[in-house]
Amino acid sequence: MEAISKKIFLSLKMPDETAPISDAGRIQMALSVLGYNQVFIPLHVLRKLYPLCRDAGFDITVTMVKREWDWVLTDVEAGDTTKQHFGLAVDYGSTTIVMQLIDLNSGTVLREEKQVNGQTEFGTDILTRITYAMEDPFHKENLHQATVNTFHDLLDAITEATGIQTVQCPVMILSGNTTMIHFLLKLDAWTVFASPFTPVSSAPGFFWGSELGMQFEGQVYIIPAASNYVGGDIVSGLLSLDLHKKEEIGLFFDIGTNGELVLGNRDWLLAGAGAAGPALEGYISRYGMRAGEGTIDSIKIQDGQLQFTTIGNKRPIGICGSGIIDLIAEMRLNGWINIAGELNPAASTRIQRIGGELAAVYATAEESASGEPLYFSQTDIMQYLDTKAAAYTMIECILESAAIAFEDIEKCYLSGAFPAHSNLESAIAVGIFPDLPREKYKVLKNSSLDGARMLLLDRSRLDDIKDLLDRIYCIQFASIPDFLVRMQAAKFIPHTDMKRYPTIREKLL
Repeated sequence: MEAISKKIFLSLKMPDETAPISDAGRIQMALSVLGYNQVFIPLHVLRKLYPLCRDAGFDITVTMVKREWDWVLTDVEAGDTTKQHFGLAVDYGSTTIVMQLIDLNSGTVLREEKQVNGQTEFGTDILTRITYAMEDPFHKENLHQATVNTFHDLLDAITEATGIQTVQCPVMILSGNTTMIHFLLKLDAWTVFASPFTPVSSAPGFFWGSELGMQFEGQVYIIPAASNYVGGDIVSGLLSLDLHKKEEIGLFFDIGTNGELVLGNRDWLLAGAGAAGPALEGYISRYGMRAGEGTIDSIKIQDGQLQFTTIGNKRPIGICGSGIIDLIAEMRLNGWINIAGELNPAASTRIQRIGGELAAVYATAEESASGEPLYFSQTDIMQYLDTKAAAYTMIECILESAAIAFEDIEKCYLSGAFPAHSNLESAIAVGIFPDLPREKYKVLKNSSLDGARMLLLDRSRLDDIKDLLDRIYCIQFASIPDFLVRMQAAKFIPHTDMKRYPTIREKLL
């Protein structure tokens, strides 16, 4: 294992008049003999050399981080501290930030913590945050500080749990979408969304934690993006899969508030992205919400009776994305809604007229924690069908752009919070994903975090990232003339063309 950070114990001769070589020069010469050339020693480490090195008799441990063009010394310590070597991997999501502390000697994940991104205070969706940042110059600082505060909370939580001073780790690998990176760096994120869709930076590279406003002493590497919408989180996910090294044709789909797809193999890679919408994560309907205590996370209808489970086995207060998709799938399979998503009041007493429109009551007043019925309205269903149609149409269009049929997909990798916590059968029944043999699907918990950890533990992956970026060709779904027409066909459950969904058609017969 050759981690991106390296700790080396050096036992050097003390300086004397016969060899008046500087302390820094003495260290660089010793490292050069070991094969580590182009070692840069920054000012804050230079200031630490004296008197530390001489007090330690020049028995010292140096910590270095491999960058694209050189090694940079991040610390010098007295004695042999090589057994204490740790790094951080981060999935910097728009909704949730996940951080792992990893032992760089063994590769063991010592602790994982996650927290809601503090930026959500300024908007649950990215475009709202971009608009907020444009309203006032100080708002850009607010978004940046909200991010930094969340990072500090995570660093503190891991330190408290492990006793390891996370702020002193030599390196942090950070994976996030292009807009999130702009917020972190206090760059103008409007360039990501406005024509000609050219970010301020797609590959910002390495920074000291202090440059980013963090109380983190090491280097932070930001995994580069392939385009404005195909960000570093997707590149990180591809790195974890090695799609660019495989012969089989694979489809990688990271789906949440946004949907990013990459199709291809070792010979070619085609990528695209679009707005999937907040519906998949639960942010639609009066009672839709993020997963948490008391949210309905699964639904089953059997013999006309609706049954649900909640997170923490609490009385329900609302419904999250996995519960919504189960609800729609089960209602379709049991005749509560038709192919167009229209509710059928004759199918169940739970389908009632509320607020002037039909709605499906998934938790009665007697069942809910609030004492009032929880329901999903006809309007909610139609909004959800817009979202699911966009997801399916993106898959359809990227396949057609590559002249690939659905059956040519040999592996379909699904990443993101939505597929990780949802029932795959429900997602296919609704028509979000194609009706492929189930063994072709592989659901990934967090491919963005997996790729960041992989790079942390293997510095040669920097070359793989460069290779990936050179290979990926990005398409714009908005430029496809009949994209909206295709979406209309995909708004039905599962689709207007039922031949595309043979296993679902069989269940409906």
